[in-house]
Amino acid sequence: MKKYIVLSIIFAVALAIACSGGYNAPNGSIMQNTTLNKDVSTASAVGSKSGEACTIGYLGLVSSGDASVKAAAAAGGINKVNAVDYKNENLLGSVMAKTCTIARGE
Repeated sequence: MKKYIVLSIIFAVALAIACSGGYNAPNGSIMQNTTLNKDVSTASAVGSKSGEACTIGYLGLVSSGDASVKAAAAAGGINKVNAVDYKNENLLGSVMAKTCTIARGE
């Protein structure tokens, strides 16, 4: 019995470490609506134009979309990207999950 408790603790710690890596938004089990800036701009201003491109998935089984920086820039008519933000939304974990890339620039 002790062996199973120790293995369960080791598994829980390993899972927590694996899920916490990198610069990510905290996951909401019921609902999530967060925006992150992963690209630190060296420009003095982020720009007057903004474009957004998204992917969406359902039940962790089916997903589609193009959330690339290129698609976001095209959606906003941006020729020079100065900053990139990411927006995550989910409902009940993976019932509906949406990730968007937001490009800002000129």
